[in-house]
Amino acid sequence: MKMLPLVALIACSSLLHGCALFGYYKLPKAERASPEEAAKVTFPDSMEQGTHLDGPAMAALEVAMNDFLPPDAKAEARTEELARCLSQRSTYDVTVLKHDDQLYFVSFLPRLSRCGIELDAPIMDAGATYAIDGHGRILSEL
Repeated sequence: MKMLPLVALIACSSLLHGCALFGYYKLPKAERASPEEAAKVTFPDSMEQGTHLDGPAMAALEVAMNDFLPPDAKAEARTEELARCLSQRSTYDVTVLKHDDQLYFVSFLPRLSRCGIELDAPIMDAGATYAIDGHGRILSEL
């Protein structure tokens, strides 16, 4: 009888790794630079020239990104090098177009040159464009 709680605990903990199969992803905490590196940073006086996303646009971007390239996703490609490149979020240029308060278009376009890859012919099916509503729902994708 004393073994039953231990067996139940082990059985339950073995199922936790399968949570990703159900769409649950725990994002790792962001890495922080050392205090020495942080001390070298000088913030701008204004963010006016930056790219501005309102809250709903940012939510639309997050929904589209998590569907297009979920955390820990592994892309399939003709070579291992290309698959690694396509699996990195930093490979993609992203465009968010606000149609109105209830409709956003989010487009992902890979830039393989960021991985040092130059292909003779472009990859035609590596990106995507999403239509996201103001409630964060995917309406459609190309």
